[in-house]
Amino acid sequence: MSALPSAFRGWRKYLLLYGGLLLLSHLSLWLFESPVSPGDEAGQRIALKAVSEEGKWTGDKALIAYEYLSAGADAHKPAVVLLPGGPEGPEVFDPLISRLKEDFRLIIPHLPGHARSGEQLPDYSFRALADYSRQLADTLGIANVHLVGYGLGGASAIHWAHDDTSRIRSVTLIASIGVQELELLGGYTLNHAVHGIQLGAVWLLHNAVPHFGLFNALDINVPYAKSYYESDQRPIRSYLKSYKKPMLIVHGTDDPLVPDAVAREHHRIVPQSELQLYKADHEITETHNDSVANDIRMFVESVEAGEARTGENASQKRLAEAAKPFSNVDFARFEGISLMIIMLIIILATLVSEDLTCIGAGLLAARGLIGFWPATLACLTGIFIGDVGLYLAGRFVGRKAIRQAPFKWMISEGDLDKSAEWFKRRGPMIIMASRFLPGSRLPTYFSAGVIRAGFWMFIFYFLLAAVVWTPILVGISQLLGNELLRYFSLYQDYALWAFLALILLLIIIAKAIIPAFSYRGRRFLVSRYRRLTHWQHWPSFLLYMPVFFYILYLGWRYRCPTLFTLANPGIPDGGVAGESKSAILSKFDRQSVAPFITLPGALPEKERLRKAHAFMDQLGLTFPVVIKPDVGERGKGVRIIDNYPQLESIIRESRQKLILQEYIEGQEYGIFYYRFPDSKEGEIFSITIKHLVYVVGDGQSTVEELILADNQAVTLAKYHLNQNREQLYEVPEKGERWPVVRLGTHARGAVFEEGSSLKSGALKETLNNICSSVPGFCFGRMDIKVPTASHLRRGEDIDIIEVNGVTSESTNIYDKHYSLSQGLRILCQQWRLAFEIGAGNREKGAEPPDIKPFLERLYRYLVK
Repeated sequence: MSALPSAFRGWRKYLLLYGGLLLLSHLSLWLFESPVSPGDEAGQRIALKAVSEEGKWTGDKALIAYEYLSAGADAHKPAVVLLPGGPEGPEVFDPLISRLKEDFRLIIPHLPGHARSGEQLPDYSFRALADYSRQLADTLGIANVHLVGYGLGGASAIHWAHDDTSRIRSVTLIASIGVQELELLGGYTLNHAVHGIQLGAVWLLHNAVPHFGLFNALDINVPYAKSYYESDQRPIRSYLKSYKKPMLIVHGTDDPLVPDAVAREHHRIVPQSELQLYKADHEITETHNDSVANDIRMFVESVEAGEARTGENASQKRLAEAAKPFSNVDFARFEGISLMIIMLIIILATLVSEDLTCIGAGLLAARGLIGFWPATLACLTGIFIGDVGLYLAGRFVGRKAIRQAPFKWMISEGDLDKSAEWFKRRGPMIIMASRFLPGSRLPTYFSAGVIRAGFWMFIFYFLLAAVVWTPILVGISQLLGNELLRYFSLYQDYALWAFLALILLLIIIAKAIIPAFSYRGRRFLVSRYRRLTHWQHWPSFLLYMPVFFYILYLGWRYRCPTLFTLANPGIPDGGVAGESKSAILSKFDRQSVAPFITLPGALPEKERLRKAHAFMDQLGLTFPVVIKPDVGERGKGVRIIDNYPQLESIIRESRQKLILQEYIEGQEYGIFYYRFPDSKEGEIFSITIKHLVYVVGDGQSTVEELILADNQAVTLAKYHLNQNREQLYEVPEKGERWPVVRLGTHARGAVFEEGSSLKSGALKETLNNICSSVPGFCFGRMDIKVPTASHLRRGEDIDIIEVNGVTSESTNIYDKHYSLSQGLRILCQQWRLAFEIGAGNREKGAEPPDIKPFLERLYRYLVK
């Protein structure tokens, strides 16, 4: 077994340390923590029926602590149940108790999820907590109850009052949550997601951090977070509308957790309710305890005396106001903690897509949900964090990062080199311009860090551009959004689709309409259209999705999902991925293979250079030569080298194993060959003619202009311009054929043509002679070069430049005359042959690899 990489050993050490500390933390909590029993604190406990999420009795019991407080004889005193709802638990009522217990019997349930209640329950929603409180009243024999709910307890009070109307005399809501529309982000789905994040964060804090009991002092625990996550506020509006008993609403105008708009809306839809607002925050019971206690006392006494207003004797004006449909015009804007949450969401969203987030923030501003400046500030903050992060990543990680996942999926070394060159000449201008050119920011800012551009210079120009760009984009989105919102009240049912259409329109304007005003932009639009309408240029995963399911079917049919790897038992895993190109070429007769040498990455740089020079001197090679990674696919990393500085630069920068190979002149072909194990002769499955792309100079146009004007080269215009960036402004002579593509790879721009007409008996015989001497090779594609097509038909002067195994493609499918269905049919035929050949080799004693280690090897290759 090979030694583990040092980096992994280092991480493993810290992982083991973390695991050990976490284990000790949980062990110490289990052994030494002695949480205060709910009964010890409250003095009394009672067993109630445990309630499930569906509101049904589970058959288990739940021990609920409570306090029963009163001064003197209490038989005839009104019963007041105080329902806590804050993270501090029943203590929130402590400032009121001494002022109320003289006149009332006070019952305070210690509901699970608040303070130090440790009972584990199947459901912590306010509906369930209302059910436990109602059971408590039943057990204590309390026939009539005045409810006082604080925070989340207010929602429990509303629920109890709806389900138990005969018992409830009145409801008092103190800093209470309520209708869904005014809670946090205004919708159940978004709020549920926020509460889910809160629950996850709290759970991780208490269970995944070694805290040895320190976090137990925090008010917020997992049951409390569950109370919010498992609750649904959507029914509260209808419950309040149907409530007819007296109601008192007490709230603070400066409450950052529950805005006073909630209290005002409750007051509106409950026409008999009384509203008392104080200049206070959420801790109103502590800061205004005398006033709040006096309000409760006077209200309950008026109810007992029959003087309080009910739904039956509410004023006509209030009834008319309550009958109006809800409008968020007066209440829509996020405030307090809701504003903080939505700004945080905007900040995080910019890390995914800056421009789309600015558009979305502008639409929120158009709806009045958030002010223009908070929306702009949130976008600007997220942009600043994300883009400075890119710069710092480039500065401290450098070029090594782009060779690793996930950066290698998003940015190429070519992008990096291009941006670095720009910075050397026009750093500030490039930073400013990239803000207005979507798609250029990641390579630009990352490369600014790589080349160690001045940090404060970068910050100044980047921030200057962002300060200009962000308000413009947010403002335009808000303006267009407001035009759309004029009709919102008439087309409420279509509002969501209208907003989506607006976002799509803004994207079309930015990506299609604006570029259409320049020739360069129009040619890029043509390029995009060609790639979208020609399936040969679609991403590989789209093409291979149906083929993947067919491979799964074949694996089921042959009772072995990895059987196809036995199509080439002489190649590791049949050549699925990660196979060594040089190892495969070494199996073939050297007379049939273009001369090559390997340059191991473990060798010192000087030794690799020496080997390269010696190889060229020994064979008398002149430039150009070909250099490529020993492991790779689709032409990635393959370069044609024209001089020694280029060769030395690549060898110096690359630490992977390389192949240096003679550049063979002539026409390139891809021949897919297969042979059944019991057959002495193989068959040619397909032949692909590979055409390189040239543009012809007119003595006036630059290389860039010629590429954009060429009907073929424009298809991959951005790629070609990037690959030829050093020669873009050269002007070829009139009639000069200038090579745009020098590699016979479709993904790199070569044009592929069906070449079945070139099949011949002589060619088949030559291929059989070449492949029969290669042990364990029955299936794959050989990329070859020959002087002319006539030489290919005669099977003469063939030079193999690369051999690919079982996952190689029959590349004739990329002929433009093939439809998608025809291409898929060819690929499926190819895979069926791989399984049939694999089955034949299994009968001869070859063993297919186990699925788990095979997938692990494949995964390591894909993510490295």
